[in-house]
Amino acid sequence: EEQHIAEIRSALDKISGVPPLASGVVQAKVGNLSSANALRVTLMGVLSKTERKRVTYGRGILEASRLVLAALDHAGVLRTRLEDRALKIEWPEVLPTDPRDTLAAAEARERLGVPKGRVLEELGYEAEEIDRA
Repeated sequence: EEQHIAEIRSALDKISGVPPLASGVVQAKVGNLSSANALRVTLMGVLSKTERKRVTYGRGILEASRLVLAALDHAGVLRTRLEDRALKIEWPEVLPTDPRDTLAAAEARERLGVPKGRVLEELGYEAEEIDRA
């Protein structure tokens, strides 16, 4: 009976595309995933599924938001121009990035000639903070 349950679980895991680690099936059998790359490889199925859903749901969210803004404009509640309704979704990274990697990449872009203000913008600094830098 236990073997049959294990085989069914294994089949369900394969069909779902969710790795056993993410669904909690694998417990003390995996060592420390010390690098983001190891974690990324382990969770590749979940990450790709998440990315596909972001594309699909993102389109729906954008279109619904545009419709709401257009309706508010039409009702006179919130006046917007067509270019004001040009929206963009910026999804955060699924896996956290190491700040040292981000900083090293920013320094490399600056060495390649990317203006310092743009590099700081990409790091998330506001215009006022950039002017003081």
